[in-house]
Amino acid sequence: MKKENSSPPSFKQLPIGYEFPPSSYELSVSVIGKYLEAVGESPDFLKSGTVPPLAIAACAMAALSQSFTVPPGSIHASQELEFLKLVPIGATISCGGKIAQKLERGRLNLIVLEINALNQDGEKVLTGKATIAAPS
Repeated sequence: MKKENSSPPSFKQLPIGYEFPPSSYELSVSVIGKYLEAVGESPDFLKSGTVPPLAIAACAMAALSQSFTVPPGSIHASQELEFLKLVPIGATISCGGKIAQKLERGRLNLIVLEINALNQDGEKVLTGKATIAAPS
């Protein structure tokens, strides 16, 4: 039987409490180098041997965003993050999350995502929330 290619559902279709499939990624030198370039930081940061904390969050959000679509004009409106441990470059991170809240305000839709990231030893390295604002 042939599988049909289907795009991920719209975030509007996902209920509050929906848990995203777990995802893992390696924070390799290449990944961190691309992150540093994108945010305008010096590649000298690589000499520290640790991952910039916001790089962990950016990778986690990118991984979670593969599970749903948002309409054009959507923005990452806010985030509240707590970084719990330093992460060495080369670590493998497992992340997950769920839809914590959905709000409609006039012609604006808001979705609040809870995010968690664990290192390869199962220790939590990141927890927090991110809000995405999308036009109706």
